[in-house]
Amino acid sequence: MMEYIDANLSVIRKYLKKRKKVISKLNNASIMDEFKEWSKDPIPDTESIWTLPDLTSNERLKNFCRSIKKEIR
Repeated sequence: MMEYIDANLSVIRKYLKKRKKVISKLNNASIMDEFKEWSKDPIPDTESIWTLPDLTSNERLKNFCRSIKKEIR
């Protein structure tokens, strides 16, 4: 999972490098501040990474609820 995250961050950094040449200074500063918040502090290898399933369809929601043995009314 860490390789996947590192690869995604690399793609995002390349995009931001191109994008910041086109946008205003104010927008550039706010985007870079937001990016720095979560890109500079890597997730430790010992920490588990959790993702949420896509529950936008009723079938997926029902399947998810069955898998965790919960009933949603």
